[in-house]
Amino acid sequence: MRRAIRYYGWGLVHLLPFLSPTKVEYPGGLPGQPSVFVANHNSAIDPYLFGMIPIENSFVTSWPFRIPVYRFFMHLAGYINAAHGWKEVCRGGKKLLASGSSVTIWPEGHRSRDGCLGRFKNGAFALAIEAKVPIVPVCILGSADVLAPGQLLLNPGRVKILVFGAEYPDASLHKDEQKRELRHRVHGIIEDNLQRNGHFDKREAQVKDN
Repeated sequence: MRRAIRYYGWGLVHLLPFLSPTKVEYPGGLPGQPSVFVANHNSAIDPYLFGMIPIENSFVTSWPFRIPVYRFFMHLAGYINAAHGWKEVCRGGKKLLASGSSVTIWPEGHRSRDGCLGRFKNGAFALAIEAKVPIVPVCILGSADVLAPGQLLLNPGRVKILVFGAEYPDASLHKDEQKRELRHRVHGIIEDNLQRNGHFDKREAQVKDN
C-alpha cells in the first residue's frame, strides 16, 4: 500500500507538470538505510511530491486522517496520526523504521503561511535518536507558487526538490543536547538553501529551544 501511494503521488505530479516537470536533485545521495525525512512545508501538494523520491516511505500527519477515503488507505499503509500524541508517533515510527520504511515528518507542524521557514519541533529528531537512524533534510522549492495555503486552484510554477545527505546526531553530546544540535543543524541546511534559491528573505532566526 505504501508503494501504491508513492506511485499515486508520482502519477499526480507527472499528470500536473505545472509550468515544467518537477526536478529532484540529490546533493547527498539517497540514504542506504531507513531514515527520518524532514522537509519545509508550504503547500498541500508537498506530500505528493515525495512520490518522486524512490524510497519506501510513511508519513506522520494529521489532517488526511479526517478525510474518510484518505483515512482508510492511510491506515492500510501504516501511516501515523500525529493527533494521537508523541508516544504513538514514537512507537509507530520505530516500528515502521524497523520494518524497512523511512518516515517523513513535517517539523514545522503545519504549512508556512508567509514562505518563511518556521521553528522546528523536536519530534522528528527525538524519533531519529530513539530509533538510531539518521535525519535526511529535504528542501522543497516553488510548491507555494503552485498552490499556496488558502488557494483552491493550481497556478503555473516550477518545483524542485533537494534531497540532502544523511545527518547524524553528535555522539559526543548528551541526548537532549544531541536533539537540539541536530535540529538546529538540519534547520540551517534547509533555511540556507531556501535563501540561496531566492524563495524567501532570511529573517531573524526562529529556532528556539522548547
